[in-house]
Amino acid sequence: MYSKTILIYGVIVVFLGSALLFMVYYFWKVRIDSDRDYNASATLPRNVEKESRKHTRTDIRWQVSMETPDGMIAADAKNISLSGAFICCKKPLPLGEVFRLTVTGSDNESFMATAKVVWSNVNVPDEKVINRGMGVRFIKMSDRHLRWVRQMFQESD
Repeated sequence: MYSKTILIYGVIVVFLGSALLFMVYYFWKVRIDSDRDYNASATLPRNVEKESRKHTRTDIRWQVSMETPDGMIAADAKNISLSGAFICCKKPLPLGEVFRLTVTGSDNESFMATAKVVWSNVNVPDEKVINRGMGVRFIKMSDRHLRWVRQMFQESD
């Protein structure tokens, strides 16, 4: 009788041990597979890497004056197109803010435009930012601005 009890306890221990090992393996496998699925879905689609801008941009280094509710802010435009620009500034304006802008080119000729902030790298850590600033879309431009930028790109009306 004593050996029968030990045998029953042995079978129960082996059964519970096997069940425990199966559960550990199952949850470990599910976690590994879910991590694999997560990483696979985090990859960017191929078409995201393509340029989606309507107009070509060209690199420049022109002075910019921005009229904001807090006053005038001096900055630099790093690139420009017919529809927008990247403005380097220490404190980018909030997304969606509309402001007046005066751009002074390399020949000291200037033009005015109204622009809207469409993106900003204000929340990116300093060590990951090459140029702090914001992307703006021109919503109202002077004829002078259009002629000047078109001439730069040799585009026709």
